[in-house]
Amino acid sequence: MLVAQSWPIWAEYGIVPFLTTATWAPAHVDPATGAVSVDIGALPFIAGTVLSALIGLVVAAPLGVLVAVFLVEYAPRRLAIVLTFLVELIAAIPSVVIGIWALYVFSLFSRDTFQYWIASTIGKVIPFFAEDPANPTRFSVFTAGMVLAVMIVPMVVAVSREVIRSVPLSLREGYTGMGATRWETIRHVILPTARIGILGGVMLAFGRALGETIAVTMVIGNVDQVPSSVFQPGQSIASKIATNLGDVTGRVEYAGLIGLGVVLLFVTVGLSVVVRLLARRLGGAYQAM
Repeated sequence: MLVAQSWPIWAEYGIVPFLTTATWAPAHVDPATGAVSVDIGALPFIAGTVLSALIGLVVAAPLGVLVAVFLVEYAPRRLAIVLTFLVELIAAIPSVVIGIWALYVFSLFSRDTFQYWIASTIGKVIPFFAEDPANPTRFSVFTAGMVLAVMIVPMVVAVSREVIRSVPLSLREGYTGMGATRWETIRHVILPTARIGILGGVMLAFGRALGETIAVTMVIGNVDQVPSSVFQPGQSIASKIATNLGDVTGRVEYAGLIGLGVVLLFVTVGLSVVVRLLARRLGGAYQAM
């Protein structure tokens, strides 16, 4: 159905031009000749989707795994129960509620802390992490990525926690009996044994980040551009579809929005295939050891 609804954009515009064009102008009027042309491209939205999801993954993956290790290996039973409940509670919060919180609270906090520190240190060396000091904005791809990190951390924690708990006790005791400390046991036995399941949880969270809509729409800035810095406004595929589908006026523009959905579908399916292949390879390598 998606391919059929988006067929006009593939037939009239082409796959490669649609994926590589950085302009979204369904009815562009040339001021000199008055001719109407179509210039529709998915590149700004692909860039915004991938950048925001990667930022969320870079923050959420190590944090989620460390929290899972703490809950299983270090936390007292009562504290672990309370913290697990809090993590599950965060996962149950609707995305629109997280978006409202991010819009009025977290975006300001992120701009004045994380964003300021990164721009004033890393940004001086790498322009991609720089911002305009005279006009710092709280609506950016970076803010969207940080919000996504908050949303996917519970998923990483939940999957990693169950995988780490499933590591056989005999492996732990055997390595500890050889004189290893608890942290050495975690680093050399537990995490390598559970790496396939942890990788699956991380990639599952990454897929959730790629398709998140409402919370991202509220803080990403909704500007149709390929951001030259993570602190500039952008647009994701999901936010573009959500904010423009109700205002479509032309057949080609409608097909373009559905085409964005096709792109997102193929990205998530491709990600699932890559995870399965990688998990199979890692599993075979571990069995060979």
